[in-house]
Amino acid sequence: MPFRMIALDLDGTVLDPEGRIRPKTIAALQAAGTRGLEVVLVTGRHHSVTRPYYEELGLSGPAICCNGTYVYDFAAGRIVNGEPFDHDDARRVIASCRQHGVAMLMYLDDVMLYEVPTPHLEKLGAWIDGLSTRPKPQLRQVASMEAVLDAAPNVWKFVVTHPDAGRLAGWYAEAEAMPAYGVEYSWRDRIDVMPAGRSKGSRLLAWAAERGVDPADIVAFGDNFNDLGMLTGVGLGIAMGNAPDGVKAKVGEVIGGNDTDAIAERIGRLLA
Repeated sequence: MPFRMIALDLDGTVLDPEGRIRPKTIAALQAAGTRGLEVVLVTGRHHSVTRPYYEELGLSGPAICCNGTYVYDFAAGRIVNGEPFDHDDARRVIASCRQHGVAMLMYLDDVMLYEVPTPHLEKLGAWIDGLSTRPKPQLRQVASMEAVLDAAPNVWKFVVTHPDAGRLAGWYAEAEAMPAYGVEYSWRDRIDVMPAGRSKGSRLLAWAAERGVDPADIVAFGDNFNDLGMLTGVGLGIAMGNAPDGVKAKVGEVIGGNDTDAIAERIGRLLA
């Protein structure tokens, strides 16, 4: 077997356009597990909204969440490795968003907070309401992000969004120049903001090294710019057909879109 670990992004990759895991993908990943490959989710999501898919896939190890800011152990019910924002840096993110008039979502240990409802948040809230998974993810509206920070919680990630692409790009250009932050587009109208140096790729490689897994022994699947660190840092990085051209141009292989069984077929060839 040429690989020891399979790393997978969720949205736009393992999840189809309706937010579901295709049955053939589940079967292929389970077959990989029985052959001794370790399957790890590497996602921009908070662990609470990763859990339903983690359980559906029948995984047992930790997951890398919030774009690599932490590793979450579902069996233990806790974060086992991670570095949150410095509180002053978190306040500066909020101040910058207010200056540019863009909305934000803030990820804490056990809750995701927002001030302004958006279509994405409404869809996320409806999905949470329909879950049977326990505990359910917590998504709450607050009056002031600054007031929340007064209690000094751990802040793991921000998602910055606005329907006006130009306004969002203006915020991105400013934030990208700030050395304290890592900023990556995760969707056409959403930008993930992490402490500098945190990424899916850096966390995946550090976590794999702790387990004695060399980067060359990892195959990774992803679809967006926040996946590039892991796609370009492992033995085989595979982009989905629905990925932006800028992502496809930087990886070694492109397969079909997330509306196909391309992942299952590619894993099948790995196992053959």
